[in-house]
Amino acid sequence: MIEGSSARSGAPGGRELALVAVVALALRLGAMALLDTPAAADGASAWSWGAEAACLAESLAQGEGLADPWDRDSGPSAWLTPVFPGLLALLMSLFGGVSRATATALFTIQSLADALTCVLVARLAVGLGLARVARVAAWLWAVYPLAVWNAVQSVWDTTLVAFALTLFLSRLFAPGREEGEAASPGRALRLGLGYGSVLLLNPAPLGILPVIAWEVMGTRLRASGLRALAVFGAAALTVCLPWMIRNQVVVGSPALRPVLGIQFLIGNHEEAIGWPEFGLYHYRDPVELARFRELGEVPYSADCGRRAREWIAEHPGSFVRLSLHRMQLYWLSEPPLCDERTSSRGNPAQDPLSWVKYACYLAVGVLGAIGALRARLSLRRRLVLLALPVLFGAPYYLTIVSERFRFPLDPLLMLLTAALLLRLRERRRAAESGA
Repeated sequence: MIEGSSARSGAPGGRELALVAVVALALRLGAMALLDTPAAADGASAWSWGAEAACLAESLAQGEGLADPWDRDSGPSAWLTPVFPGLLALLMSLFGGVSRATATALFTIQSLADALTCVLVARLAVGLGLARVARVAAWLWAVYPLAVWNAVQSVWDTTLVAFALTLFLSRLFAPGREEGEAASPGRALRLGLGYGSVLLLNPAPLGILPVIAWEVMGTRLRASGLRALAVFGAAALTVCLPWMIRNQVVVGSPALRPVLGIQFLIGNHEEAIGWPEFGLYHYRDPVELARFRELGEVPYSADCGRRAREWIAEHPGSFVRLSLHRMQLYWLSEPPLCDERTSSRGNPAQDPLSWVKYACYLAVGVLGAIGALRARLSLRRRLVLLALPVLFGAPYYLTIVSERFRFPLDPLLMLLTAALLLRLRERRRAAESGA
């Protein structure tokens, strides 16, 4: 059963959403000040502060284009799409390279984007027909520890991708359109431009394209749906085309991020554990780095993909076990006592933050998935909402996993978690009143 328009009166108003955003922003800025996270940039190199993103940004700020993502003189690169390195380059130009001021500006922007994500989560809930969930979802995101932490310390596009993708989904599922109806040409155009912009920030949402196409085209295969899908695709391609042309000319491939083969090899070998193993990357292995320089980024990635496929052909059972383990990590993470990343740094029992991180990640993954299946929505819509995080994670099931890889869809999972919690509360109250 879908909550109708009469239920939308339970959604928070503009003033309450503004309050949620202000509280969320205050929490994030307060955490940044309390933890002094910008201090990590003091006297740091681009690599030690922000890894590939900061190295690409530094190269861009120095007028050398997007190049050398590991500070190893490795040449032109398409390791990341241009938006986030471009933002970092602008901040470096304004605030003197890698500095406390640059870090403060970046974390403030990320905090603002994450605070606005609270509003977008509420709007997405209304668009899905879950208006009574909007208030709870917005407040839960405002205080979500992982959202706060990513906003104030991560020199990566994680927070901005979550904001951009939630904004896009809030428009994809905007109220006022019958479920299963094809998008009008104008709406398809706007959605295509928005989706293309998201892909320029990070191409990971390519994985959910089947769901997006299904929503744009509508349930029934009609000329209007095919026309909407064509307009959507053309608009998205138009946004991405300059970057694709640049990549073809500069690195030899039109792909948005033509380095999947490298990630494929890093995740599939005798000692793979599912998590990224940074010691195995080519920038830390002199032999691999020399090979990278000799071949170039795209041919080297293709060579890595070939080597990974050869290993998989020889060890199919190991690949299946690794893939299942990566799926588990994507949805559930791993208890700190079993996590090689924390256990290798000492006694995880004495690190309460690692347990908070694990509990938050596990709860949102499990409750969000259950919430998608149990939401008061049509079966079609429930399957769509579950398919989004499942498909989004598909490339990571085959390569490597990190908690931040799932984070762009955590606002949706938080919304579904809120829906489940409200439904459980209603059932408990109904049971108590009937007792």
